[in-house]
Amino acid sequence: MQWLAGGGTMGAQIRSYDWSTSPLGSPETWPQDLHAVLRVMLSARFPVYIVWGPELITFYNDASLALRGNRPEALGHPLPQAWAEVWKVASPLVAQALRGKTAYIQDVPVDIVQRKGHSEETWWTASFSPIPNEGGKVGGVLIILQEVTERVLTEQRLRLLVDLSTRLRSVADARDVMATAAEMLGRHLKANRVGYYELSESGASFAVGSEWTDAVTPSLTGPYRVSDFGLLISQELKAGHTVRIDDVLTDPLTAEEAVAAEFLRIGKRAVIIAPLIRDGQQVACLYVHQTTPRHWREDEVTLVQEVAERTWTSILRARAETALRESEERFRQFGEHSADVLWILDAETMQMEYVSHAYERVWGRSLSEIQTRSQWIDSIHPEDRERADQATEAVLRGGTIVKEYRVVRPDGSMRHIHATVFPIFDEHGRVQRVAGIARDITQHDGSMVYVVDEDEGSRGELSLVLQGAGYQVNGFPSARAFLEVAPVVVPGSVVLRSYGPDGGELTLPRELKGRRTALPVIVVGEAHGDVNVGVQAMKAGAVDFLDAPYRSEQLLEAVASALASIHDLAERDQATDLVRARIAALSSREREVLDGLLAGGTNKTIARDLGISPRTVEAHRARIMERLEARSLPELVQIAIAAGLQASSPDRG
Repeated sequence: MQWLAGGGTMGAQIRSYDWSTSPLGSPETWPQDLHAVLRVMLSARFPVYIVWGPELITFYNDASLALRGNRPEALGHPLPQAWAEVWKVASPLVAQALRGKTAYIQDVPVDIVQRKGHSEETWWTASFSPIPNEGGKVGGVLIILQEVTERVLTEQRLRLLVDLSTRLRSVADARDVMATAAEMLGRHLKANRVGYYELSESGASFAVGSEWTDAVTPSLTGPYRVSDFGLLISQELKAGHTVRIDDVLTDPLTAEEAVAAEFLRIGKRAVIIAPLIRDGQQVACLYVHQTTPRHWREDEVTLVQEVAERTWTSILRARAETALRESEERFRQFGEHSADVLWILDAETMQMEYVSHAYERVWGRSLSEIQTRSQWIDSIHPEDRERADQATEAVLRGGTIVKEYRVVRPDGSMRHIHATVFPIFDEHGRVQRVAGIARDITQHDGSMVYVVDEDEGSRGELSLVLQGAGYQVNGFPSARAFLEVAPVVVPGSVVLRSYGPDGGELTLPRELKGRRTALPVIVVGEAHGDVNVGVQAMKAGAVDFLDAPYRSEQLLEAVASALASIHDLAERDQATDLVRARIAALSSREREVLDGLLAGGTNKTIARDLGISPRTVEAHRARIMERLEARSLPELVQIAIAAGLQASSPDRG
């Protein structure tokens, strides 16, 4: 077999294999096509398999050895029996290749057993190519493999963390924070039970307050003694170490019979417990339970730790916000309006009761300069003062106003303000306070375009075309440079010059898409007739792709289309702001009636819950519908839910 010299370990095994018992017979009788492709396979650095003949006799190279682990030898055996667990996935692809058509799969999950002594879920990209024989027919299949497990797991982990952060930002109650995080983590890990517990002040006991379980595993909600779960585990957690147990029957941490029995009693065969340490003390833990033995991957342990930290931060934030809502009732009415500058004016004294610190950044003035209504009027551009003053008077009469005006900063510069102003009523329906949300919209008109191009000359040409059309342009020499400032730039479109698949520029739209940033990206590049170039750009998150060379009109049309989406979003936000302001302007009793309506209550049930007459409920309901411009109860519910209110069951206690 001089034609098969070299080839490492598998080359030697092929040469020494007894082929006399194989359907292929002596290697000297093999077709020259098989000789050639075997030499190519043995020199490849990627894992490569060859299956040959009707029996699908298997060959593979040294790069494939690590994938096989401690399985029985597969060389010379049919592929279906040599690697049975992948045959379900590979079978239709091999069949397609045997018919003369190349097959390709990307990021396909495969459950593999015995590679590392335990079962594992992996992801693969592979091609299945027909190998012609001397007669021109298909003699076998060339299988080139690439394991992408690490990349897929990393992407899944990052996606979970991003989604978790997004979800938790909108959750106000600490218990709901725990429940949300537990469910998301449990479903991601395919675990049986996930939850949080907090330790008592003495540290001798803990209480499970909120958790998620699958449809079978019972809940652990309730109090427990720390000692029941073993001194060794308690010591690890107090030291800040995450506890990982693949099987309580074999792990040294649960070697005591009583401890193992307690774990098994409550359905904890495999666990991860991540402690939360604050000021040197253990305060809480996030736990993940499996009712059967499970080999926890290192990335799963790391993920549990990250989720624990992020969730605990959100829990503390939620508790602080709850305390603030309880002590500051007036902020409850417009706490959902997270705009730049928040202020409250006493309707009787015309004194400012509250102005947020953002005022100093937007107005360029100290908070001490905005004590009265007249001082606020003095900061407005002279041409806009009368209109702004009239708007405030309308609010004092009970109306809600959305307006724009200009303010003049001490340095002479101007800022354009989008303001929502609404009344806050007392229990008798009189205007007690005037509140407002002022948003700085200077340069936020959607005319900003960011040009990202590593070539200075090309960047200049693109900028000139866009500036000639009236756009404001800001240039960046790299995707990295733009991503560093992306979180703080004003809304606008991004024109990205791409110089091929190896340039790395497509990380920009991919990253912006992952951050859910409202910065539409237009990719400009040279496809050379290959539509896949544009497809890859769109998959990365671009809203459009321009194949160079292109006409200036095409670029301007693409930018205009991208910026139109920003305008549409701004209009929807403005409409939502107005509805939220009108809801915030309701009196306390009207808000209670609205909550009752959202919970599905009738006039009678709401009246009973609030201790008032059905006729009074009817009067409040009529005023609510008038202020929210709703023509029917279903429309009222739709308007309220669109503004962010949640339907909840009334307290019948």
